[in-house]
Amino acid sequence: MRGHLQQVSSKLVAALLALFATAVYLLTMDRSASWWDCGEFIATSHLLGVGHPPGAPFYQLVAHCFTLLSFGHPMLVAPLSNALSALCGGLTVGVLYLTVVELCQHRFAAVIAALCYLFCDTAWFSAVESEVYAMAMLLCSLEVWLALRWRRTRNHRLLLLLSLLLGLGLCVHLMTLLTLPALLVVILPTLMRCRRWARVLPLAALFFVLGLTPYAIVPLRAAAKPAINEGNPATVEAFASYVKRDQYPKAPLYPRMWRERDSANYHPWTFGTEGVVGNVLYTVNYQLGYMYGRYLMYNFIGRENLKHGIVVVFIVPFLLGVWGLLRHCRRSRADFWAVMLLFLFGGVLLNLYLNHPCYEPRERDYAYILSFYAFALWIGLGASHINHPRWRWLLLLAPLLLAVGNWSDHDRHRCHAVHDISLNHLQSCDPDAILITLGDNDTFPLWYLQLVEQRRTDVSVHNVNLEGYHAVKQAIEENQWQRPVYVSQYFYERYGYLFEGRLRCEGFCWRVLPDAEGVDDPVPLQRHLRDSIEWNITPGEYLDDVSRRFLADWRRNTGSLPPSMLN
Repeated sequence: MRGHLQQVSSKLVAALLALFATAVYLLTMDRSASWWDCGEFIATSHLLGVGHPPGAPFYQLVAHCFTLLSFGHPMLVAPLSNALSALCGGLTVGVLYLTVVELCQHRFAAVIAALCYLFCDTAWFSAVESEVYAMAMLLCSLEVWLALRWRRTRNHRLLLLLSLLLGLGLCVHLMTLLTLPALLVVILPTLMRCRRWARVLPLAALFFVLGLTPYAIVPLRAAAKPAINEGNPATVEAFASYVKRDQYPKAPLYPRMWRERDSANYHPWTFGTEGVVGNVLYTVNYQLGYMYGRYLMYNFIGRENLKHGIVVVFIVPFLLGVWGLLRHCRRSRADFWAVMLLFLFGGVLLNLYLNHPCYEPRERDYAYILSFYAFALWIGLGASHINHPRWRWLLLLAPLLLAVGNWSDHDRHRCHAVHDISLNHLQSCDPDAILITLGDNDTFPLWYLQLVEQRRTDVSVHNVNLEGYHAVKQAIEENQWQRPVYVSQYFYERYGYLFEGRLRCEGFCWRVLPDAEGVDDPVPLQRHLRDSIEWNITPGEYLDDVSRRFLADWRRNTGSLPPSMLN
């Protein structure tokens, strides 16, 4: 009876933590599309389009159900899509609590671990925008908890559910495969002693295949020719290429310094050394240090230290995790290796596999969120070995420091920059224009605005990365200058020389003229500045690095900041 009451109370605490975490994420989530892939995910989920390879069909289906709650109101689509990530992030916090309880039977320590994960940099960032990582982590956390619970209860229905989640996880993100080594360490020793294992495994395989069935919508929707149809995987060959991500370059395991165009950037990390020694230095200093160790510090010491220097007290969550790692190794070798494999495969080994080039276009901490989840488990195990009553309550300092330090740059509830900057790209164009873009950030938010909010649908957006320059050039030639042609700032910086002497800045974009006449005419620029460009950015609004770059381009081209930022 007592054991049953403890289980009920643990589930109640997990539910309360999940509710609290979801509330925090909902309060701080973005109210519109964010940079990078978020605009694409919102649009493809809402319209059931085909996003970039290898796709995320289960995420899209669930997000589509969330966006249906907008009941045709386009301005509610993005908040509802973002709310899915907030819910997944909140539920992950609850599952982490249950996992720590399963590992050490210490509920207060489990609360500390759950709260540290709630407020850590990467988990919080992923839970307030429309990306796949919050849902992927929810599935990963459920898999680990189900494996531990199955080992204790021997309830084979849990094993079948775990197999189903493994299949569904692949329909969200390939990262979910990284849980397999840890799951095998937990499951195999017990399963081999089970007399029914030969009957369970075929059923588990069947449930895994059932979990993969959401991928069936990818070729079906591609054949329907949706507005977004990247790779057009409507045939067997195209679908296989889509799933294998053939369009992306594959980084080799060696050499580590594999991308020739980065050769000028290697010197600070290798001290000018080449060959095997140079590759080792680059791996240790840049890839493992800068592209993984730095992110681990961000999450459990805090990014706030970037602004105020190293503040010793902020290291409390990190020290708890290290203490938990050491104590876990002595307490339970089997469970220790399960968590260690989560940590290594989600972090160091993944880092070696990804073989990061120098430099990346954005921070890649989201790729290692599984490793940070494993470290949060160790925080709980470390807290469980601090037994003095006074010190226990001081443990609450760990998540509190993370919450206070990370709140300002994770609170996006009044963030207007992405929406304003993206809409002003479209507003910079004359009616019925062609806009040539280069990257994700000058394309995906525009897709969201056009396909979800129905803003400036008269503008045709052509992304050079996706369509190829020759296809875009052909579209311009076939147009024969009947429609105005513009290029984005990103395109201008990379390929502006292709239209040398024929580009005129108009608002956020550059207009391509048939000849050099009128390039210096300021009238069109002033018209766009006066009649089209709108700003809702508030003076105290947090601006990320991408927004700052776009606004710096705006200031350089126009000589001023948005009016709202001058207050």
